[in-house]
Amino acid sequence: MRKRVPLNAIRAFEAVARHASVAKAAEELCVTPTAVSHQIKLLEDFLQTELFLRRNSRIYLTSESSATLSKISQALDLIDDSVRTLGGTQENLHARLTVGASTSFASFWLMPRLRKFIESVPEIDLCLHTFISRKEAETQDSDLRICNWQSHLDWKIEPLMEEENLPVCTPELARHYGNDPAKLLANAPLIHVDRSHLGYEGNYPDWSRYLEEYGIQRPDVMNGPRFNQAGTAIEAARAGVGLLLGRSLLVEQFIDNGELVMAAECYPERSPYYLLSSWKTTQNDAMRQFRDWIVEAVSSSRMVHAL
Repeated sequence: MRKRVPLNAIRAFEAVARHASVAKAAEELCVTPTAVSHQIKLLEDFLQTELFLRRNSRIYLTSESSATLSKISQALDLIDDSVRTLGGTQENLHARLTVGASTSFASFWLMPRLRKFIESVPEIDLCLHTFISRKEAETQDSDLRICNWQSHLDWKIEPLMEEENLPVCTPELARHYGNDPAKLLANAPLIHVDRSHLGYEGNYPDWSRYLEEYGIQRPDVMNGPRFNQAGTAIEAARAGVGLLLGRSLLVEQFIDNGELVMAAECYPERSPYYLLSSWKTTQNDAMRQFRDWIVEAVSSSRMVHAL
């Protein structure tokens, strides 16, 4: 006989672990945070072990629970897929593909193009999981991940594309400095993006590296507003706050619609992206279709370079 495990509690644990948040898990499960906390306590009592570490109002997986998260997520997906096929209808036989991507990449590059993928393969239900750090990305359960670093996980890693790093600002700010790249780089307020907390740096230049490359001296190079995510930094640039060293993947649409202009030359070194695919997934056909689609989407993107 199988041990009678508390499935509701396991679902609550998996959701909290995936989101690293009781509140977000409660929203997904359509229950209150108190109910989720109760289920976690129930499962900890059942297993006689602690599942989360609680520090400074934040929760972290223990090493033991972290090691089992992927298997639990896969098991819940299998249960969900099995239940959906009980009706035997074509609607219930859709493949489900889970794709992981950074919040900024998903919002600024993937979402404007996603409709074409969904329309071209209506038999695939896409589940998009976003992340803001390397640690979060590599603990999520997904079939594919789009990353700007080479993971040490045992996944298939394929070069996907490279993006440019270029100074951008509003047309109004550019006109204020006579549309002169030298004056802009020497005098305009600089917007900074802090990436060290994300667990990766890649080869994204900061303003110090960029200005040094072009021989421009600024004693105030470290001054100016700072943001911990690329998305909020882009919004600041669109609001005219200053000059942003933007990533072409994220700012291309705003250059195309005239909200931002390229203020100076691109940094000479490009930044790579990789497509990571799980060896263990059963969604091989869906993965192949998504891979073919995104490679085509990359090749048609004006400011991105396919690999």
